[in-house]
Order: sequence, then C-alpha cells, then structure tokens
Amino acid sequence: MEIGCGVRVRDFDGRRYVYFWHYERDGGRSVRREDYVGRVGSERAKQELLRRLLAYARKVEHEFARKRAKIEQLVASMHTST
Repeated sequence: MEIGCGVRVRDFDGRRYVYFWHYERDGGRSVRREDYVGRVGSERAKQELLRRLLAYARKVEHEFARKRAKIEQLVASMHTST
C-alpha cells in the first residue's frame, strides 16, 4: 500500500492551475492520480484543496487503524494458542 498526497501546480498558456495528487488502489496496485482543483489564487480552489487533503488524511487514518487491529488480532491469537 502506497500512501501519499499533495499539491501540484501546472502552467498552461501563462495560467497556473492547482491539482490534488494522491495514491489509490486500482486492480490491486497503487496508482498515483491527479485531480484538477482550480486556478491558483482562487478561494474556491483553496477550500476544495484543503477539504481533499483532510478527507485523504481521514481515509488513511481509518485504513491504518483497520490494518493495525487485524495485526493485533493475529498477534493475540498467537499468544493464546500456545
């Protein structure tokens, strides 16, 4: 599982645009995706970018908690089965 997200700014025809990049699963593989958010300097784009960063962080925290719980169960079952 690859974890990460961030911001990328691209220039097209003298204009600057903001993209949110992140990793997601696709067919069992980690794939980096980029989603257009808006123009640099746009208040709407800034709010959307912050919303996406927070949503990604929450998703990762949940996934880590789920995986940790599964590992803890395996470790606990090893100690009780001896």
